[in-house]
Amino acid sequence: MRRFLALLIAVALTGVAMPALGSGAARAAAGPCIGAPPADGTSYAETRQFVDAQSWWMPDADQANNSVTNNGHVHLGACIPERETISSGNFTLNVRVVLHDNPGTADYVSMVFLTSSGETAVQKCYLRAAAADFACPGPSSTGGGDFVCSGTCERWLTFSRPLSAFSHSGLQEVHLRAFVPEPNGNEMRASLNWQTDIQNGKSRSDAARYPFLRGKGWYTHSGYCEASVRSVPIPDAPVSGVWTPAVGLSTHPNGSLPATHSFISIDPDFHADPPNPGTVLWDSAGPYGRASFGSAPIAIDTRTLANGLHKLHLRTSCRDNKLGSTNSGVTVVPFMVAN
Repeated sequence: MRRFLALLIAVALTGVAMPALGSGAARAAAGPCIGAPPADGTSYAETRQFVDAQSWWMPDADQANNSVTNNGHVHLGACIPERETISSGNFTLNVRVVLHDNPGTADYVSMVFLTSSGETAVQKCYLRAAAADFACPGPSSTGGGDFVCSGTCERWLTFSRPLSAFSHSGLQEVHLRAFVPEPNGNEMRASLNWQTDIQNGKSRSDAARYPFLRGKGWYTHSGYCEASVRSVPIPDAPVSGVWTPAVGLSTHPNGSLPATHSFISIDPDFHADPPNPGTVLWDSAGPYGRASFGSAPIAIDTRTLANGLHKLHLRTSCRDNKLGSTNSGVTVVPFMVAN
């Protein structure tokens, strides 16, 4: 908290800040995805960033830690063309799913196109233990996925649909949703939502509902817990000085449980032993933002970071007293520093 206030004061006193990230923001050249894991070496026609959404079901320190209250994590990440224009070819995504200390049997990932006239699930890829990566497998003989993991394991899926699958041109929203039934009878889901400018020759109708990047964790009874980046687009070009993106860490405004904790850091590694929290910018009870489902700037002094790739980790936690554990939604966004 003190570091956060000091950084805000520094912004006010020095006037050093990044320009607003609007339609005139600098755009880097197309090519490899920023922050992509080594497995995805694709060169894209537009600038993309590897954004990771995560769902956690883990107890707070004062909650019992057992097989019901601790289901670990599920990660859902992809090189997304956030706010980029796509006017030819198919809409194609390589999607990574990671299970970390998660006892569930991963089922499938769906890709949903949301426009001003509604939402359509356009493709479903199942998570299969024996399937090759970068494919879109069908269900197993039991009608679902069969991917299980001990420790940390990953699978890659490839989604591809023609641009005509979008019912309109303009700013369209894409949802990825991963489903993991757990042995305790509950279900964990991770969701990644963002907007892409689609030009497919159809009438223009921008999707205006929550038009920003969001990562969400969902768990039975708890509902959604969400971490979002409200400054759009996320930066393609390197940042410098004090970068101040607007973020929102809160519950989802649909009757989900309230946000009980919010956490923001740079370059953490929670899979390390012991876990590395990174450079912590915010760690406090309650949501992060001005009001319910609101947002606020977070000051990041990039001059304290090495030049090169870094990751902004946003986590919102929503305690579930009925089930005795805590649902968390995480969004991890890569950014480049050049001072």
